Amino acid sequence: MSAYIKQLNRIVEANFPGKAPLQQQFQAWYGSLPEIVRSRPFSMIEFEKALGTQGKYISPVLLELGWQRKRRWGSRGQYHRYWVPPALACTKP
Repeated sequence: MSAYIKQLNRIVEANFPGKAPLQQQFQAWYGSLPEIVRSRPFSMIEFEKALGTQGKYISPVLLELGWQRKRRWGSRGQYHRYWVPPALACTKP
């Protein structure tokens, strides 16, 4: 199975030679934002548009980097999901 995975990785690298891993893409994008913009909650849609991929691929990267998922509940039972950066997650309850 390991040889199969390595072969798949080689195929991906051959088809997308200049494409950096998603974690590096995210860190480059987030690092390019002004500091005042970085210290706020983000919606997944912002990440999806910036990185050009789906949230199901971005979520594991965010969790690995220490981001936290939060929800803002409404009076009708609906909620809005958002992501909090590690620095902001430590300062707010």
